Amino acid sequence: MSQMIHIHYSNGRVLQGVVLAFGDHVVRIAVKDSDDAVEYRLVNHVWVSEDCEIVRMEFAGAGDPVNCEDSDPLEPVVEFTSPLHAAPRVM
Repeated sequence: MSQMIHIHYSNGRVLQGVVLAFGDHVVRIAVKDSDDAVEYRLVNHVWVSEDCEIVRMEFAGAGDPVNCEDSDPLEPVVEFTSPLHAAPRVM
């Protein structure tokens, strides 16, 4: 499977990127020609951008969109775990 992914927006814009991390309902992608990575969230079975736009994702050359119900889970390039722990409430 290719690591390159295409992100399709409803206005016809298509971005290319590489999956950096894939977590529970979140995917982090390094977008080509961008200095910052972008996060997309899975909401009600659709991927949503940081700007609240619905997007469709597909691996380069795969031809079929990444569908949360029909496809196998993506393998992360880098495993992401949050270093933050919940602090007990003091009051």
